[in-house]
Amino acid sequence: MLHSTPLPPPSPIHPLDNPVDLLFSVLENSETGVVVIDATDRAVYMNASARSLLESPLGTVPAWLGDVLGRMRDGLERSGQVVDRISHESLTLRVRLRALPRPGVALLELHVAHGTAAGREVAEQLSRSLALTITDARLLAMLWQGLSNEEIAQQLSVRTGTIKSRLFRLYQRLGVKKRPAAVLRAAEVLAS
Repeated sequence: MLHSTPLPPPSPIHPLDNPVDLLFSVLENSETGVVVIDATDRAVYMNASARSLLESPLGTVPAWLGDVLGRMRDGLERSGQVVDRISHESLTLRVRLRALPRPGVALLELHVAHGTAAGREVAEQLSRSLALTITDARLLAMLWQGLSNEEIAQQLSVRTGTIKSRLFRLYQRLGVKKRPAAVLRAAEVLAS
C-alpha cells in the first residue's frame, strides 16, 4: 500500500502591498525623461532621466525650457498633445507635452533626439573615410553612439531582425567580426 504525504496548500498570490511605490519606482528608473508640470510650468515631479538630461539635480525646470513650454501650452489647449524638437547648446530633445486630467497639469516626456545635424556630419565623415554608403555610415554612427539594435531599429522604423542583417553586412564591409571592432574603427576615424 502506498502512503503519500499531503502537499502543502499553494501559497496565495498577494496583491501589491503598495502600488504607488511600484509606479514611482518604474517612473524614476525609466529611460524616458518624465516631468509633471503645473499651470505655472513649475515641476511637480521630475524623474532621474529628466534631471540628468536637463542638468537639474534639484528637479527644477531650466529657464530655456520654461520659455518653450509657454509656446507649447498654446498648442496643448487646441489638441491635447504637442510634439516638438528643442535644441539647447549641444542637446537636442524630442519632447511631447500632454494634458493630464487635472486642469493646468501636464506631462512632459523628454527623449534625446538622434539624427541631428551633428549626427549627419559624423555619418558623412565615416562614409568618406571608410568608403561606406551613407546608409552604412549612419548605421555605424549609431553603433558608435552606443545605441542597441532595438534602439537603432526604432530610429530607422524597421524590425530588429533587419538591423541584425544590416549589421552583419556592415561588419563584412569593414573586415570585422563583432560590434566592438566596428565601434573601434569608427572611433579611430572620428578621433583623427
